[in-house]
Amino acid sequence: MSDHSARVSIREITAFMDAVRAHRTAAFNGYRPRPDAALLAWKSSILDRIADQSTDAETRAVADEARAELAAVRAADEAEQPGGGR
Repeated sequence: MSDHSARVSIREITAFMDAVRAHRTAAFNGYRPRPDAALLAWKSSILDRIADQSTDAETRAVADEARAELAAVRAADEAEQPGGGR
């Protein structure tokens, strides 16, 4: 999502929410989706850019949590790769 401007638009948030809905719909269709690193990266990008425009500590904390969630999923994905976790 690095091609997005620094400012978060309503259009980007709407597109992100549509992607989240599509991902979660799979759970209702009997498939248990795994956390999607690309979706989490997009979420983290949006929240980081919102936090960059705010002085609110809670806003920054939420962005930090999203970044940590993304790092955890990426680490788990790497560990599952053949030869991963070494």
